[in-house]
Amino acid sequence: MIPTKEFIKRRERLVERMDDNSVAVLYAGYPPKNSADETYDFVVNRNFYYLTNIKQENSVLFLVKQDGLIKEYLFVSEFDEVKEKWTGKRLTTKEAEKLSGIQNVLTTNQVESELDLLLRKKNVGFARIATIYLDKEPECLLEGFKTTEDVEKALLANYPWLKAKDIYNDIVALRMIKNKDEIAELQAAIDKTNIGLKTLMKSIKPGKFEYQLSSLFYYTLQDYDYSELSFPTICASGVNATTLHYPNPLSKIKDGDLILFDLGVRNEVYCADISRTYPVSGKFSPLQKTIYQIVLDTNKLVLTKIKPGITLVELNNIAKESLAKGCLKAGLIKDESEISKYYFHSVGHHLGLDTHDPGDRKAPLVAGNVITDEPGLYFKELGIGVRIEDDVLVTEEGSYCLSGGIIKEIDEIEKAMGSIK
Repeated sequence: MIPTKEFIKRRERLVERMDDNSVAVLYAGYPPKNSADETYDFVVNRNFYYLTNIKQENSVLFLVKQDGLIKEYLFVSEFDEVKEKWTGKRLTTKEAEKLSGIQNVLTTNQVESELDLLLRKKNVGFARIATIYLDKEPECLLEGFKTTEDVEKALLANYPWLKAKDIYNDIVALRMIKNKDEIAELQAAIDKTNIGLKTLMKSIKPGKFEYQLSSLFYYTLQDYDYSELSFPTICASGVNATTLHYPNPLSKIKDGDLILFDLGVRNEVYCADISRTYPVSGKFSPLQKTIYQIVLDTNKLVLTKIKPGITLVELNNIAKESLAKGCLKAGLIKDESEISKYYFHSVGHHLGLDTHDPGDRKAPLVAGNVITDEPGLYFKELGIGVRIEDDVLVTEEGSYCLSGGIIKEIDEIEKAMGSIK
């Protein structure tokens, strides 16, 4: 659990980046309409959560910096007895204050009036608010508005002296560097994911359907502690594993095939993202073993290269070269340039509150970044797809594999699966 004091520190660090005489307005979001009276499941805007510890829809944050003085305002939905009977419990202002550490907690129906008062007031000795910051990258919905662009247009029309700025990159810069509490959350998510993977290994057998294993992973973690998935589980057997984001796990699992899992659970809001590939029969064929070992060797090589100063682009070049040399040596390709046909994604991305956490792929890594290490090979004509993905913390000295406890060596997998066949 991230302590409340950490959310307070995050807001302090963000305000340091803001111009004086400015206000930042950020939204938790609002679920868009699906059909008729149905909405899509609500997912809190990650930047909003990062600063507030609030996951409830239709919430709003004001950060005010005026003549060097800092004020914070949080707005949450007002109590509605009838609505709670239909859709469940909502935060009280006192509960929101305790979660966020923000003293000024009001109700969402006061957002417009409070912002108008803030922008128009001309207190003696105080400069007028000249800049408004919005998170322009995602479309953060608020009931009554469609996007943050709608919010910006309305504000600039009503307050023409304002200058609008995007605060997205400033928040992302803070999010990219994880502290010990965030790393603990990620480690817990990864450890839970391992529990699900161990259950899957005991259940893989010819004749089952992919969706049965995909569902098994979900309810195993639900039974464990009601964990949510980081993303829809990818469970792909045989040739299906050559589709990177295989969407429909409907095929029957065949003896002699490999089965690829790309999955993870959230701890609080922090995401694990793990890929493992297993033989359905419990033992790799010679060709499967060759391809798997090339991917594993690359996975382990990239891990040794992760350190402050290197970029994700450079790591991908290392992975691509390693996979090409391995495939050439094994006679799987005739020229290293052919590797792009069988490896067509990047070796890693940032990880955190989002499975694909925002971050600049060309920027040098720094201590506190958490990234994935996920080389793969996909031979459609052979019906073989292999991906091995670990979650890695960048340290001052190099790196630490947070998912090192999840087995991936060929003999470890065959031993584990052989013991239950």
